[in-house]
Amino acid sequence: MKTIKVNLIALLIAAAAMSLAGPAQAAEKQHPQVPQSGSLTEQQKKEIEELETDILEKRKNVISKYVEYGVLAKEKGEHIKTHIEKHYEMKKQNGFVPKLHPHQIEKRH
Repeated sequence: MKTIKVNLIALLIAAAAMSLAGPAQAAEKQHPQVPQSGSLTEQQKKEIEELETDILEKRKNVISKYVEYGVLAKEKGEHIKTHIEKHYEMKKQNGFVPKLHPHQIEKRH
């Protein structure tokens, strides 16, 4: 009786492990990692820059509204705007290609 329980528990653990591994492997196959060395054409950079510029302006407008409504102090709003402008400039310097974090880069053996 004891061996049946042990075998049943082992079977349940194995089934649970297989069910958890299946979706993770399927997700990896559906969304392959793009290497960080990828680059954009000049036209693609131009399109992304236009979108990023629109986003920057809208984010700055939102911060201005928070300041206007008294949610943020004026100094804090200016600090946030400066920060998002610096972030935009970094993106522009990198050609609008996002940098992957080390844990996102596919390791090759």
